[in-house]
Amino acid sequence: MTGSSALRSWLLAFALCVVAVIFSVAYVDRPVADYVHTNLLQLVFFEVIGDALGPLAAVVVLGLLLLLGSACWVATGRRLGAWTGTPLLCSWSLVWALAADVTLKRIFGRAEPEFWTGASESAGHLGVYGFRLLRGHSGFESFPSGTMAVAASILSVLWILVPRFRVVWALVFAFVAMGLIVTNSHFVADVIAGGFLGAFIGWMTVRLLGGRDAGAPPVAP
Repeated sequence: MTGSSALRSWLLAFALCVVAVIFSVAYVDRPVADYVHTNLLQLVFFEVIGDALGPLAAVVVLGLLLLLGSACWVATGRRLGAWTGTPLLCSWSLVWALAADVTLKRIFGRAEPEFWTGASESAGHLGVYGFRLLRGHSGFESFPSGTMAVAASILSVLWILVPRFRVVWALVFAFVAMGLIVTNSHFVADVIAGGFLGAFIGWMTVRLLGGRDAGAPPVAP
């Protein structure tokens, strides 16, 4: 894919994402959150799904430790093993995704689903919906979904570099997205935006750091 065609593809994907997010904010998010709150949150099965998303935090920690350990290893003058190429790109991608997500959350300042449904401990938050631009803080950091962004940033790198398991990567992506929605962890629009953000960052990480051989690890001089 040439640079111009890649840019056109990205602009088209971005435009579709914006349209999907706007439509979801206006017509989808509140009905879905209400349905989940009324019909699904009481079921044990959906509690299990929520618990299953917990290990993603451990993946972030492992990624950070891999970057730190690799830096220390290279600083001693040693070369990294060939196996570290893809994990390092995944780690760089998730760090970039985390930084971008934190920034965007502060900018958009969207209220969490529990503020709309009334699941928050603060009764005063019942029925709160919308964005507080440039005023994001605790409880108003729902958009975009950081969990989805991190998952997509890793999975998109794996999608590009390990194509033989693309079915697995797609299933994991779908599981994380649906898990966040059916547990009311995020609105649908949050998940859409987080997925796009992470996928874009993963793609750019491979293009920026992968070089000719996207799986090649950095080596000591």
